[in-house]
Amino acid sequence: MGIRVINVKSVYEELKKNKSVVNKITNLAKKGDIEGFTPPSTLIGEFNYPKVSVGIIFTTDQNASIYDAPKFWVKNGFDVLKIFGLRSSLVNAKNNVDVRRPGDSYMQNVALATMSETDLSIEMKISKVINRPMISKDLSPHGVTADLSMFKLNENVRINKNVEKVYYDKDLKAIEGMLYLYNNKIADDKISKILSVGAIGVKRRIVPTKWAITAVDDTVGKSMIEEIRSYPIGKEFAVKTGTVLGNHYLFLFIPDIWAFELLETWNRSGNEVFSGEGDYELYDGRKEYVKNTAGAYYAIRLAVLEKIKEMKQQFSVLVIREITPDYFAPLGVWVVREGARKVLSGEMNYFDNMEIAIKNVKDMLFYPINILGKSKVLQHRDRQTKLVGLI
Repeated sequence: MGIRVINVKSVYEELKKNKSVVNKITNLAKKGDIEGFTPPSTLIGEFNYPKVSVGIIFTTDQNASIYDAPKFWVKNGFDVLKIFGLRSSLVNAKNNVDVRRPGDSYMQNVALATMSETDLSIEMKISKVINRPMISKDLSPHGVTADLSMFKLNENVRINKNVEKVYYDKDLKAIEGMLYLYNNKIADDKISKILSVGAIGVKRRIVPTKWAITAVDDTVGKSMIEEIRSYPIGKEFAVKTGTVLGNHYLFLFIPDIWAFELLETWNRSGNEVFSGEGDYELYDGRKEYVKNTAGAYYAIRLAVLEKIKEMKQQFSVLVIREITPDYFAPLGVWVVREGARKVLSGEMNYFDNMEIAIKNVKDMLFYPINILGKSKVLQHRDRQTKLVGLI
């Protein structure tokens, strides 16, 4: 299940290329008492829940913010190699914490660092270095893991007033807090970090980073769906395509009531092409978490909903994500969210009928698939059309 995009050989080769950088940061961490900077960024694991690892992402580079800047990377055309290299030079200095204790002294410092608007100077005491890279399809990678025995902020933290409001309002529900921050232009990746360190909600809990990312994408998306259901049906078919960070996207907007589907195809090495099962929802939405496309589903759905909100028209939307060999190692769910946003930011191509629109999509596929045979949304639409014809 899920996306199998890791090209193990390519990852290994890139890690070897970055070996000198990784060794440098590893040797520094082994000294025990170290000073450096955080972007700010944290990483919270899910293993052994409810007692999970809570890590501070650390670098010796004073320009720490560049190491955790998805929007900046996409806007400025960073490629997979550049981002992978940056992330490989980071240390995840972690401590084990019970998720029911977001208010202990360690977590208070972690929360303050996470909410910061700017990168921060920090001081840490490392008790053990684990020279093991972290590679995950959902989370941004890092090069070295270490056990942390002490963490201290070396400067005052500057926090956005809207973030501060949510943090101190203990009567504000988590969902309301997430939506408040999103509507006040706080970046979704920032919101997920704030949620993960237990800084939102009434009954606050530490939330694994992977869960927090999907929670924000899903929560914001659902709030938008409520709104777009009231929009008039679109007048034309629309198609948009583009490639970002080795991921090729094709969007088919069908003038109809809201529905959404994500299909994925991936190519590991230039020869082996795999077409996975997709996930979808119809007008009434989903009742269960998606099984096949994981966090990518909610991330791309959010980008699509933002586009529909901009268009002020209602559509059923089919998305095909083609993962090419250029995406040799996963960089995190942010890749598809920001990639989809970038592709959808351009002008759409409009068509008068379904047949021409689908032909256009087929012509732009890197790895041809039977769209009508795989798409549940198109099959449902076809059945509904036939039923109407029988009435």
